[in-house]
Parts: sequence; structure tokens; C-alpha cells
Amino acid sequence: MRSAVFEISFVLAVFVVAWLKTGWNSLFFIALGLIGFYIIIMIIYMVTKKAEMTWSDRLLGVAAMAVWLFVAWAIIQENQFGWWGLLK
Repeated sequence: MRSAVFEISFVLAVFVVAWLKTGWNSLFFIALGLIGFYIIIMIIYMVTKKAEMTWSDRLLGVAAMAVWLFVAWAIIQENQFGWWGLLK
């Protein structure tokens, strides 16, 4: 669980940093899509593997989801998009 969180977080961070460096809108939407996909997969994993996960793994998963939700909110605010439809 821990290695998966770190590996996926690294990939997400690459897309976010690439978007910040280049400003390409396609990287913005890819980063948001990957963050959303990550959150959904983590929720499904945590619900289905609840009995096999340690308390620290659950805490790490929830913390990672909270951080990536904050990053998604921050990059949406940076791009000055609204939540509903991501329209200016």
C-alpha cells in the first residue's frame, strides 16, 4: 500500500509540476483526471481491503487523498476555473 501511494503520488506530482512549468491546459486536465481517478481507486481499495489494511496504511491513504484533493482545489483556483463545468 505504501509503495503504491508513493509511486502514484510521484506520477501525479510530475503532471502537476509539468503543468506549472509549461502552462499547457492539456496537462492541467490530465492532472485533474488522474487525481480524480486516484481518489476513486483509493476509496474502492480501502473499502474492499479494509480487513487486510493496517491502521497506519489507512491513515496514509486518507492523508494522501486529502493532500491530492487540496492540490486539485489549488490548481483549479490557480487556473481561475469554477467548480461547475470548470468554466471561466
